[in-house]
Amino acid sequence: MESSSFPWLSHKEWAVQRWGEPLYRVPVDPGWGCPHKKPGEIGGCSFCAEDGGRARQTLGADSPAGQVAKGMAFARERYGEGKLELYIQAYTATFSSVDALKALIEPLLEANSFVSLSLGTRPDCLPPASLELLLEWNQHLDVWVELGLQTAQDATLLRINRQHSWAKSKEAVYKLQEAGLNCCAHLLFGLPGETSDEMFATVEEVVALPVQALKLHNLHVIEGSILGEQFKQQPFPVLSESAWLELVMQLIRRIPADLPLFRVFTDSEHRLAPKSEFSKGAFLHQLEGTMRERGWFQGEL
Repeated sequence: MESSSFPWLSHKEWAVQRWGEPLYRVPVDPGWGCPHKKPGEIGGCSFCAEDGGRARQTLGADSPAGQVAKGMAFARERYGEGKLELYIQAYTATFSSVDALKALIEPLLEANSFVSLSLGTRPDCLPPASLELLLEWNQHLDVWVELGLQTAQDATLLRINRQHSWAKSKEAVYKLQEAGLNCCAHLLFGLPGETSDEMFATVEEVVALPVQALKLHNLHVIEGSILGEQFKQQPFPVLSESAWLELVMQLIRRIPADLPLFRVFTDSEHRLAPKSEFSKGAFLHQLEGTMRERGWFQGEL
């Protein structure tokens, strides 16, 4: 691990290995909602924000082209030079007709020099026609499906109103493997009622699947979500950022060293809990320093 910038395989290091330089994401929100929640409404998964997790740099630009222009300017100003990825982030990217998906994405690909395309979606929203279209694009750029698995615990999936089972999640991962598409699995930790043993079990289950990357999120209770309304009526324990620091180190040690971790910390606005202790940069600095001090690294367990 001496050659790594972190004691884990970060998105930046993975991108440099893949492209020779960093890969920066340009998010777009088409406003399509998801199978059990419409944009701007409370409902759906209990943790989901009203805007479905829309990136702040897209705010104020309603057209996809306008969002791309803002996102590219943001990336260049903050990060400098690097490759660019088109990221259909908020809500469920495949919750639309194939014609609508094609009409959204193809003009953006033609007008910009993206080398990668990433789409966030759910395990129960991968129709064959959408997979065929993604496979077409995969012939000339890297296509990633960011799959919201969240947890391997069926009891938790039921509590958070996810409306699909862990079996459905596994089926979706294998469906992507069969189609030849990259899968980045999203996992959410600190969900109400879930124990640390169950969180470790989720990681064990997921890394046994054919996934090509992970995103590890610590739960934020967001204003306007179902959990947010429940929290305001009767506050419940939420994993603090300091507690997440300790937990995520143990998770990282249990993840194979060659599996890139595209995210290890949640940074969101309009949260009710936990209270902010770290900026993203400060958290990563603390995580790196603590792991090096303890001699810990990804995959050692």
